[in-house]
Amino acid sequence: MIVTLPLCDLVEDLEIYPRHAIDDKLVTDLLRALDSGVTLPPVLVDKRSKRIVDGWHRARAHRRKLGPAGVIDVDLQAYASDADLVLAAVTINSAHGKRLEEIDKTRAVLMLQRYRIERVAIAAALHVPEERVTKLSVRVARAEHAGLGTVPGTKKICLKRPVAHLEGQTLSDEQVAVHGMLPGTSFLLIARQLKEALRVQMVNLEDERLAALLRQLRDQLLLVFPLEE
Repeated sequence: MIVTLPLCDLVEDLEIYPRHAIDDKLVTDLLRALDSGVTLPPVLVDKRSKRIVDGWHRARAHRRKLGPAGVIDVDLQAYASDADLVLAAVTINSAHGKRLEEIDKTRAVLMLQRYRIERVAIAAALHVPEERVTKLSVRVARAEHAGLGTVPGTKKICLKRPVAHLEGQTLSDEQVAVHGMLPGTSFLLIARQLKEALRVQMVNLEDERLAALLRQLRDQLLLVFPLEE
């Protein structure tokens, strides 16, 4: 059912959000689309709780443009339970919009398992084979404390690809904080790209901030790989 609601009535509940983070660049791109006159699809909202089921980035773009008192079209839907709501959120997010990263898929699997959703239903929601669900569910470490970066209601951390080797380990609070900054691509790729760019003198070493970070990187590498005497 399509109705109009004030943006301040919409609830962002991270416990039902299948992605590990909000993409601020996507929000900015959507805001530019709004500024150019584009009409975005209605945000999908739970009728009872007013929680956003799909369209977090759209809602944030509208909020930036209109402010919290702004009014937008929303698609109100009723869900029999939170399990049905989360299953719908995962299914919709995996089918359209920004592609789910591997860390998002792992997060979604763990969330659905909390609600005792069967593996076949999880596979259907993520559009992956059942065997993939099992592999996704093991890419997990534990945090010392539950909080930002952990799967809601647990101390589990969905590991990004560069640190998949930490599976099953317990991460310190500092490691959890750094994990949130890591890219989705492997360190091998990043190291190769940086090495080649430096080799052919394509890195702007006149950029003081970049040069300072590279010097810090050099110092860290020397701690790990000390020079032979």
